[in-house]
Amino acid sequence: MRLTKFLDRFQPRTSSLTLKIGLIGMLVGSATLPIADACTTAVISGRCTESGRPILWKNRDTSSSSHNEVVHFDDGPISFVAVVNASKRSSVWMGVNEAGFCIENSLSKDLRDDNPASGMGNGSFMKHALSTCRTVEDFSKLLQATDITGRKTLANFGVLDAEGGAAIVESGPKSHQVFDANDPLVAPEGFLVRANFSTTANDLPADPPADLSPGMYSSNRYCRAKGLLHQQLPLGITVPFMTKNLCRDLADSNGIAFPGSINGPTGSLPAELETDQTISRATTVSAVVIEGVAEGEDPRTTTMWTMLGDPKFTIAIPCWASVSDIADAATEPTGAEIGEVALLLREWCIDGRDKLIDTAALPGIWEDILPLEERLYAETNAALEPYRNADLDISALTQVHHQTAGQAMEALQGELDELKSDVLNTLVSTSVPSAYIKTPIQSGVLRVAICDHTDKPTKGAANLLRILTKNEGFVTERIKPKQVVDGALDSFDIVVMPGGSGSAQARRLGEDGCQTIRDFVADGGGYVGICAGAYLASSQYSWSLNLINARVFDRTHWARGQGEVELKMTAAGIRKFDTDELVSVYYGQGPLLVPDDHEDLPAYEVLASFATEVALKGAPEGAMKNTHAIIRSNYGDGRVICFSPHPETKSGPNDIIADGVRWVGGQQLSH
Repeated sequence: MRLTKFLDRFQPRTSSLTLKIGLIGMLVGSATLPIADACTTAVISGRCTESGRPILWKNRDTSSSSHNEVVHFDDGPISFVAVVNASKRSSVWMGVNEAGFCIENSLSKDLRDDNPASGMGNGSFMKHALSTCRTVEDFSKLLQATDITGRKTLANFGVLDAEGGAAIVESGPKSHQVFDANDPLVAPEGFLVRANFSTTANDLPADPPADLSPGMYSSNRYCRAKGLLHQQLPLGITVPFMTKNLCRDLADSNGIAFPGSINGPTGSLPAELETDQTISRATTVSAVVIEGVAEGEDPRTTTMWTMLGDPKFTIAIPCWASVSDIADAATEPTGAEIGEVALLLREWCIDGRDKLIDTAALPGIWEDILPLEERLYAETNAALEPYRNADLDISALTQVHHQTAGQAMEALQGELDELKSDVLNTLVSTSVPSAYIKTPIQSGVLRVAICDHTDKPTKGAANLLRILTKNEGFVTERIKPKQVVDGALDSFDIVVMPGGSGSAQARRLGEDGCQTIRDFVADGGGYVGICAGAYLASSQYSWSLNLINARVFDRTHWARGQGEVELKMTAAGIRKFDTDELVSVYYGQGPLLVPDDHEDLPAYEVLASFATEVALKGAPEGAMKNTHAIIRSNYGDGRVICFSPHPETKSGPNDIIADGVRWVGGQQLSH
């Protein structure tokens, strides 16, 4: 990935480009359409492709699920393979069946009817079409039949078949219009592009000009995609061109590619990018480029090149309707592994505070994955060639699918490992700030408040009361968030925020309670955050207390499961806790802590990292290892220590918690 450039994101922020993601455009007729449903698609007839085979393309943007997977369906008349929201099998969003019929869609709310119909929506209708239709003509007949009964469709459907059919179908609840991409009068250049408006609802020609009014929602993406395809016509449109240049395009609102981007001039990408007008967006969760077949070729060789995750951060792999054994990396009810790693990479590049894409990592990622993607396409195409006009070897095709998915997964895992390694190794503090030294409590007894936000005492609070006893030098009391607001912390030296939910803790404390805790620590108090309390102390979330200069690695997969893990203590951790280098402890979905870049907070010190991991519920393997489990720092005149795991459970080691509380209280200063 060459992440040395990536680390520039931790330098003071510039204002060279500060436009924010999240603008919502207006449809003609004043109906609004959420940015998250902003798919861009095209159907390309064989007369303008290099191979003579038609191509179908979709960049999928959605708010319904960022977790996608590939699923093989064989419970209907025709078997098919499709991209779905992870674990949601009732709807599909792009796919191909064994007859060579392919379909995808873009949402077009301007096709709505004043009298809403019942029936199938866009995703369920596409699933039904894949299981029953063999040709574009079959799909047209299905629409004719359901025009009478009604549907819930509001879509521009792109469809291909093995007989050369290639069309865009604009479909409302009780009407539809077919636009044949093979007809020179309908599609003069041999392709049709759609975004999130329909031509039928806006009195536009079937192939609107590339200078379409920017006042129409999604017109920028429409014009940009059409312009890119037009430029490629002299050379012939290919799958690699689509996956590289269309799926990953980054251009400004005038359709001009940013310097340093895939289609841009030589130069450096702007440090931060908005993507409200680009084809490849911060909300793009997957993409497909489906290559159909030429006349006489086996329909089962129709190939769905699938990009799980944001195309900017992932690799296209081939899928076929005849391959029922989907590679593990491409299918998983919690989200396919390839897509989940891509999500993690994207998460790190999207600033949660400003909603901008930090671009420093992109050139290095592209340098690594684009050559591999091109090689995988060439090798797959060569392996497929003998079977296009001869008996298809399903086992050979299955092997190709698994091998390419494996190589893609390995490459993305390498990107993840490099990203994590560079962040951890480059940005960790190597010394304890002098401000750690504060006056110890004169009485020698530490007064500890456990702020439990739950209605009933939790196990975490009960365990802390069991550990922090008078015999151990503590006077401990469980208090509620309202008591914090009312000034209860004036009677304590330390506040402990236990497990639970960091956002719920912040919500129950409210703005006044959160500020009270900040002031308490800044004035010399101690703060101990355990699991949820560590999330709360971080500097990442909108509800964070910002007590410690730490963000969360892989926040997308925070619910990664529970279990015993081993911690590797640093030299400082071994001295502080008087323990072995490896310590076993219970983990319950605490934060994977890594350094943040707040200039007004000091760097923290690492006391322990995760030597082993929990990677359940779709969490990528390798993400957790070596991230930070126990960290400490100062905040103003006070001290902060954060525990991601739960040393306070009965399995312990409980001494770690007790020593951590003593440290924030100013005791054991020799450590």
